[in-house]
Amino acid sequence: MGALVQPVTRQSNLLMPAGIGIVVAMVLLVSVGATVFDDPNVALLLGYLCVWVPLLAAIGVTGVWIAKVSAPAGSGGGSIVRLLRLSIRPIDLVWGLAAGLLARTVASLIEIGVYGSMGTTGATFGETVYDFWWLFGALLAPVLLAPVVEELFFRGLVLRAVYEQVAAARGRKNGNIVDTPSSTSLVPGVSQIDRSDAPDARRQSAGGAAGAIAIAVSGLTFALMHLVTIDVGSTDAIVVVGMSTLIFGMAAASVSLATGRIGGAIIAHVTFNSLVIVPALVII
Repeated sequence: MGALVQPVTRQSNLLMPAGIGIVVAMVLLVSVGATVFDDPNVALLLGYLCVWVPLLAAIGVTGVWIAKVSAPAGSGGGSIVRLLRLSIRPIDLVWGLAAGLLARTVASLIEIGVYGSMGTTGATFGETVYDFWWLFGALLAPVLLAPVVEELFFRGLVLRAVYEQVAAARGRKNGNIVDTPSSTSLVPGVSQIDRSDAPDARRQSAGGAAGAIAIAVSGLTFALMHLVTIDVGSTDAIVVVGMSTLIFGMAAASVSLATGRIGGAIIAHVTFNSLVIVPALVII
């Protein structure tokens, strides 16, 4: 029987940059939203950067830490790419399109139920000027860049960190293996060391609980970030945006855990956003 692993510090360190990153992003979002800018392009750019920079910084800090703790042990598996499951396969296109379409359909039904019509929260672009800023605000940022950055953080760092934290806690409780960022996994985020000592029922229970909690946390934090700039008096908007982003966040997290990769979640996010952006562009 191999040695029992006790990576409590590792799991806590994974959660710390994720928590700091999202708090900083939300604070900056509120600050930028409360500021009046003479140039709308500056407001547009800052609105995205105040989210992307903290989230990417959290991922970067986590990557540096993983490389640091993996190097002394000579582990080749410790990397941010491995932790985030940063890969994509052709089948992920099917998973992503299905999840994105389903989530957008549910979001549209929520809009109909709350507003009485569909598309009330759709994108608007004001006066159309076909320049770089229009391209950035209408397509590049919402359809390509935002899905990649947000999925790397919410379905990469947050989902995996919470999954491993919960699995580690349950592993210690059951006297089984706990997770490490550098583990070689068959089940996403779960180390295979000492797994022969754990009964199948316990392994399935630990993995199921960890997955459910990680999916919920990933979805809730994703929804919360999209709610911080909405007027607290806009109850209908809070319900529609909150429920829609929560449902999508949990769907994307489910795809990521089911496939063991983040590719399907990114495609789902691109699909989810495109189904709002593209119709708005067609109307212009």
